[in-house]
Amino acid sequence: MSSEPLITAPSPVCGSDDPRIRTFGLLLEAHQQVTRALDAELQRTDGITLQTFEVLLRISRSPEGRLTMSELAGEVALSTGGVTRLADRLAEDGLVERRACPTDRRRVHLVLTDAGREVLARAMEHHLVALDEHLGSRIDPADLPALERALDTLRHPAGGVVDRT
Repeated sequence: MSSEPLITAPSPVCGSDDPRIRTFGLLLEAHQQVTRALDAELQRTDGITLQTFEVLLRISRSPEGRLTMSELAGEVALSTGGVTRLADRLAEDGLVERRACPTDRRRVHLVLTDAGREVLARAMEHHLVALDEHLGSRIDPADLPALERALDTLRHPAGGVVDRT
């Protein structure tokens, strides 16, 4: 009788044990876990998704408090069609309104309504508490500057060319 196991573990694919693969996997897993937790918190406390929060925040932080649909699509992980559907939903909920660009009638800006600003302000308080719970309490404060630098570097395309189209 042979002492070899009946089932053998598959050998790793060439390169799959590379530390770069592991680091990228950890980044994806961490993003997924934190995103899920923050989304659940905002839905529980404010009845909005993390995606809605992000869009309201980006509009509020943009120059003159407005963004075009294509600018917004470039900043969030949505296609222009996805941004259009989201903008429709936010407009129906009274959180944003569309305004024609004063210099180019073909462009439309998204602007927060008073209700959108109120929802964002209320959600911001809850979101900061959730960030403390899911990030701040789990990462050594001394590591935060290095993490911020690394993430800021990664958010820009390799080669330093930023495509805003």
